[in-house]
Amino acid sequence: MFSEQIIVVFLTLLLTAFNLVDWYSTRTILKAGGTEANPFTAFVLRFINLDIYLAAKTVLAAYVGYHLGFVLSPMLIALTVMYGFFMARNLRNL
Repeated sequence: MFSEQIIVVFLTLLLTAFNLVDWYSTRTILKAGGTEANPFTAFVLRFINLDIYLAAKTVLAAYVGYHLGFVLSPMLIALTVMYGFFMARNLRNL
């Protein structure tokens, strides 16, 4: 029905969109006085500007997601679904 390349590109775009939602929700929650729930991210944010970190993470997710999709499609699917779950939770907490 759909070629592997179309599926990988779609999932990569979806993963990138979820990262952009993460960027928005993280900034909104932190500006409102909330805290970062991910211990790794909380540690990194002590040393790096939030926007720089989130931009790098978004670009990295898109790059890795695209290349991972051609090698391990199930991993890209699982990563996208998991990230979607976390973004839905973030949006609910806004």
